[in-house]
Amino acid sequence: MAGDDSLDRETLSSMTVAELREICKERSLFVSGNKSQLVDRILEDLDGEPALIPPEAADALIMDEGPDDAGEPIPLVVGAERTEHAEAVDHLIARLSGERQTEEAVDEREALEAGVMEAELVGPEAEVATKTAEITTPSDAPEEDEASLVITIPTFSSLSERWQTVAAIAIVVVLVGALATQVLQRNSGFTARSLHYGDQMDFYVSESTITIQGDEMLGLIRDSADSILDEACGQLTAVMSGTGQVAISQGSEDGASLTSDSLGRGGFLAVEKRLSMDLDIDLEGRTWRDSGDCGNVGWSLSDNKVALDSTSWVELEDRDPKRSDSTISFTDIDSRTTNLRAVTYGFGGFGGLGTILPTLAFPMTPIELHAFFDDEVLVAGASSSDISNWNSEWTWEVKPEISHETHGLVYPIEMQQEDIGQCYGHAYLNILVKRDSPWPVEQVADIVFDKDLRTNDCNFLVSSLSEELLPGGRMSISMTMSKNTGLSGSSEVDWGREYLKPSAGEDQPSSSTERNWVDAMWDESEIRDFDLEEAITCLKANHSTSDAAMAILEGGYFWQAQWSQPSGELEWNLSWVDEDDRSGWLVLRSTDSDGCDAIEQGSNDDGDVIWNRNAIPSTQTMALLEDRILDQARYPDLQSEIAVEGAWHSDAVVGYRLSVSEDNQLFSFLPGDLGDGKVTMTAGREWDEGGRAHSIDLAMDSETGEMVTWYRIDRPAE
Repeated sequence: MAGDDSLDRETLSSMTVAELREICKERSLFVSGNKSQLVDRILEDLDGEPALIPPEAADALIMDEGPDDAGEPIPLVVGAERTEHAEAVDHLIARLSGERQTEEAVDEREALEAGVMEAELVGPEAEVATKTAEITTPSDAPEEDEASLVITIPTFSSLSERWQTVAAIAIVVVLVGALATQVLQRNSGFTARSLHYGDQMDFYVSESTITIQGDEMLGLIRDSADSILDEACGQLTAVMSGTGQVAISQGSEDGASLTSDSLGRGGFLAVEKRLSMDLDIDLEGRTWRDSGDCGNVGWSLSDNKVALDSTSWVELEDRDPKRSDSTISFTDIDSRTTNLRAVTYGFGGFGGLGTILPTLAFPMTPIELHAFFDDEVLVAGASSSDISNWNSEWTWEVKPEISHETHGLVYPIEMQQEDIGQCYGHAYLNILVKRDSPWPVEQVADIVFDKDLRTNDCNFLVSSLSEELLPGGRMSISMTMSKNTGLSGSSEVDWGREYLKPSAGEDQPSSSTERNWVDAMWDESEIRDFDLEEAITCLKANHSTSDAAMAILEGGYFWQAQWSQPSGELEWNLSWVDEDDRSGWLVLRSTDSDGCDAIEQGSNDDGDVIWNRNAIPSTQTMALLEDRILDQARYPDLQSEIAVEGAWHSDAVVGYRLSVSEDNQLFSFLPGDLGDGKVTMTAGREWDEGGRAHSIDLAMDSETGEMVTWYRIDRPAE
């Protein structure tokens, strides 16, 4: 600075701290210290040679705090220009702590400058320092002295006074950290979300077809569809589209719902699941040339409507399916509606067919992800082959995450049913899964059943069952379901909840009441006159030369029998088979004189029915089973349809049916009772009412006393 001689103590004391520091910089002096120290340093330098700072001191940070500085925030100043981030931080801290800058700060600045400590890197004049660290209080300093970033560091004595500010900043840091963690871990996969009471998903059904080729397989479907498909033969294609909904009910028992089981016992807590679909269906195929001769003439039935509503109950503690209640309404283009209601109790009572039905049903409705994948992490590259104890026939592999145009970020999963692929076609299922969705947001099924496609890798048991149970022909199913909207439920389904419920074996017929067959299943009814034992005795005594009586006397048996009372007359329709696989039937009617008349009889082609006495299981009596069926408390919805005041309806048909497989070496290798016969008690009736034809049928396991299914059909009367 020019005019050094004029710099005396009085002149220097009248200068500001900033001006004194500028003089120190020009003379290569330290710029730290308060105002009096700066004045002394400059005067000392005027009396002698300038004192150059040693090189090692250029990197030092000199922080000298006087007594007046204690308890004040220490701003750390970096750079030459204040940034918007620094201003935002200062503004946030000031707002949270209630501090307000006032105009008085300008007047206080000169008073505070004497207590400010400043640390600055100082180099030779030719090399200006690029980094400055100032210790200063916030002030409206001249523009050239303003820093780019100021971080206020409170001293220990001020922390207690500003705890609200510190807590607020800590919360912000935690929240930002959590958000960053979510973003960074998004590609680390997730486990399927458990079901919640109140969960719901609406979905679309599109690009869906069912094609059946071969009259044996089509005949099975045609017979199950009442008269709807009577005109179809040889080939049938159904094209479907529409909407659907899957939901978990919010029951009255802390989310759960009460239900009953196949034995008619109440008191079970269950998760109630609902499925509904409203579909448009077009049918086309081939039709008959004449009776029994399928031609090449095209047949179509367009613009049909199908409404499906199904409710199922899965027991809460053991996850045991207890019951399902489904209704299907089919309306054709002429507004003629056929309604079906079917109540089933699991697949166990369907015998060998019960092993195939779940496989077919699984991909046809939205699958429950957590029930299938459990707690496996769904991430790109994960697969069922990596899981040593994976126990499902369905294998799967997760593909890399993609961004779907409708559903956003999703993981594609490719699934395949190995047994079907090796034995009778293929079953592929491609799904898109998304975090926090208990069902796939998209599901595409591709299924083919054709036992002619069996490979050499086919499992022996599956091959045997498919050969025995699957009809000839080919069924192809293609179905696409995609999410439309969804709702999340309130609380997670508490699988495994313990509660008081009927125990295993309670109120169930025991093996001690089972009877071995002689000629037929034991009847011993007390509510039906002319029981089966009386009928067989009368047959042998009065019609001993009939084919039916001779078959029984020579080791045959009645594999099916039905009691009825048409026009008030009691009669049995008896179907027999002998040791040579000859079979036939006979209608035996009771007479007033305790006798019986064989009013009709006939025979089947040899081999149509297989004799296999060794496969006949021990069964309960028909009397015991019918008492359970007619119990109002067990199956209340069934009673109004089949019974009147605890007895069979006057037009009811009651009986049993035995199904046995051919007696050969094959079934001696099958596990459990798969090689044994199955006996079901059956009952049903048909009637007309309100211009519509009604029918109801039921089937009960004759060994265990468990209801297998009952179903009701009503349709326009002819």
